[in-house]
Amino acid sequence: MEDITSEHTTHCLSPMAITLPFIVGGIAGAAAALLFAPLSGDATRKLVRRKLDETVGSARDLKDRATRRGQAVKDEATSRVQGAASALAGNGGLHRHEAL
Repeated sequence: MEDITSEHTTHCLSPMAITLPFIVGGIAGAAAALLFAPLSGDATRKLVRRKLDETVGSARDLKDRATRRGQAVKDEATSRVQGAASALAGNGGLHRHEAL
């Protein structure tokens, strides 16, 4: 029987060789997180508040425009109905089939 241990090299890694890549990866990840992190908490809150204020302002503007447009439509409809009522009243009280 031959000795096969000479053909297979055993690699024993020290605990430091195993943990070092994880430590380096953790440091690299932390550095990347700091570089690409969003704004600070205070800056983020200010940004959110500003965007919220802009959105509220836009919603109020939209509500005001819709209210004005609704009032204009109502006024136009009222005018048309009154005009139609006046035209019908001008028939001298005749019923529809009598006017034809």
